[in-house]
Amino acid sequence: MENQAEVLPGEGNVKTERKLSERLFGGDRALWIIITALAVVSLLVVYSSTASMAYKKAGGDTAYYFLNQLKFIVISFAAVFFIHRINYQTYTRYARLLFIFSLALMALTFFAGVNLNDASRWLRIPGTGYTFQPSDFIKVTLVMVLARELSKRQALINKTPLLPVVPLFHRRFSEQRKRQNRQVFYETTVPLLLPVALACGAIFFSNLSTAALTFFSCLVMFYIGRVRVRELWRLVRTVVVVMALALLVMNAFNIGRSRTWVNRIKDFVGIELAESQSSADDLQVEQAKIAIASGGIFGKGPGLSTQRANLPHSYSDFAYAFIVEEYGLVGAVMVLALYLWLFFRTVIIFQKCERAFPSLLVLGLGIMIVLQAIFNMMVSVNLFPVTGQTLPLISLGGSSLLFTSIALGMILGVSRQMEEKTLGSIKEDGIK
Repeated sequence: MENQAEVLPGEGNVKTERKLSERLFGGDRALWIIITALAVVSLLVVYSSTASMAYKKAGGDTAYYFLNQLKFIVISFAAVFFIHRINYQTYTRYARLLFIFSLALMALTFFAGVNLNDASRWLRIPGTGYTFQPSDFIKVTLVMVLARELSKRQALINKTPLLPVVPLFHRRFSEQRKRQNRQVFYETTVPLLLPVALACGAIFFSNLSTAALTFFSCLVMFYIGRVRVRELWRLVRTVVVVMALALLVMNAFNIGRSRTWVNRIKDFVGIELAESQSSADDLQVEQAKIAIASGGIFGKGPGLSTQRANLPHSYSDFAYAFIVEEYGLVGAVMVLALYLWLFFRTVIIFQKCERAFPSLLVLGLGIMIVLQAIFNMMVSVNLFPVTGQTLPLISLGGSSLLFTSIALGMILGVSRQMEEKTLGSIKEDGIK
């Protein structure tokens, strides 16, 4: 008689359940834990910071904003689940189309944008009372396009200039130089830098900080994508000059929110402003300082904040300051650790991924999310001028939450395919 291994009661069911859960929630397990933890933090922060505001607006219903946020979190979790089941090859086919569509939506904000908090960054969804920021959408599609174009050029990107060479002190170009410049312009500058210029330029007029954050994330992607450091410095110098000139012209003619940006920078570096110019931002910074100082090591406790009525945007732009007040240094470090853990997991996926496009896609999206979180935290502790950046997955609002979840779904999707060994060997237009 053959020996048969003894199976303990219930052991088969546990294995079946584990396999089922792995099929449903594939990819990096730690990322699922991080997303869930940040969602829980979001509900705690939103309920506590908006209770009094909800009481006044919703006729005594202190859970009004909490329930709205809970609804958005459920929708966002559904988005993560749906997106993480999509194979990454799909993104290579539709990256350009989605990017063009996001640019069109961004352009629409200049004509039909909804003005909230003194800025026209939102579009209203027809037939509903909801709005969303196209800039959240364009950031995700930009990373997709850059990952696609960089992956196609991995064999030569470390030997090719990003920008045509323009010898300032030469009266005319040689024919060889003209041919080289044309080749660089059409084969490198347009495919790689035009999407960055269009996206950052479209965002720039209404949101300088988001444009700067997006550009910096693209720089990191270029570096990881093997672009030479010398070329990156050329690009940075060019962009700094262009942005400085644009700010000077916009400030001189009071175009967009240029004077607000200039005043914020002046205020941060200590240049005294007129009372009418600095009152709003000064109030936010001072109240954030009070909230952080009163939090101590362990905080005042959930729901015991005394600054929520005084701290503007304690549920969004200054959510981290609010976390410090209620949960202290311990809570602040835990939230920071969650974002750093998220970045660490994306780096692990990047390192293990053997194909250029999905690895660049994962790291680009991870950098975009974590940099935004770092910016928000730095503003809250007065290490950076006021920017208006929300805390990803925590701040109140559906637009940022949804598109951040879509980005995380893409990361999990690549991770899932790595586990299932289905990254495949499909090559489209030279994509690796």
